[in-house]
Amino acid sequence: MSSETGDRSDDHRGLLVLRRRMALAALLAALSVGVAACGGGTPAAETPKPADSASAEKAPAPEKADDAGDSPEKADDKKPDDKKPDDKKPDDSPKPTRSAQDIITAPDVVFMLSFNDSDVKQAADTKCSASSGNDPKKMNQCMSKARIALDIDGYRFKEKDGKWWLLTLRTQGKILHSIHKFEIEFGPETSGSVSVKPKGKDMGSAPGHAPTAITFQVPNDYQIFVNDPKLGKLVYEAKIGIASE
Repeated sequence: MSSETGDRSDDHRGLLVLRRRMALAALLAALSVGVAACGGGTPAAETPKPADSASAEKAPAPEKADDAGDSPEKADDKKPDDKKPDDKKPDDSPKPTRSAQDIITAPDVVFMLSFNDSDVKQAADTKCSASSGNDPKKMNQCMSKARIALDIDGYRFKEKDGKWWLLTLRTQGKILHSIHKFEIEFGPETSGSVSVKPKGKDMGSAPGHAPTAITFQVPNDYQIFVNDPKLGKLVYEAKIGIASE
């Protein structure tokens, strides 16, 4: 009886040892799998994505300058000028159809001052605008005084007894008076201008000293102008049928 019981105890102990060994083996196997999953192996290299290679192919190439050493600013400076001499608008202003002397000596023609086309108009505008204080009435009065202050209203060239005379005219009411009257001789003539030289005594109603010479610019058939040293450009327009002394 005791021997049978002893055998059973030995078998039971052997079974326990076997189970413990199997459990330990299973635990070691599980630990080995975990270590391998956590980084025991070397990861495989990733292959390039198709999208990356496509982007590299589509990337624009850098722009090349015309000259290797030129900056963008210098490149702009080398652009051709759009404005060419041939692109200028033609001068459509009327031109004289006769010589300057023929125009100023035309019969029955008087050249009267064009105040609005002369430099004195602009000078009077500036002065009167400052003094009138935006009062229209004062402005008109000031401009009228500036116009009256000019001592020459017009010129006339007249031939008598084979001599040419220059009449300097002044308006009094509706009559033109010859305040200066000189015999003249014509000097050099160029395209669009003629010079006259007074000689002898002043035969006008308000005689004075004769000028050394006067150059009349003749831009067309109906205008002349004189460049006065003090007043600037004085423009005169051709009038026909105006009575004068």
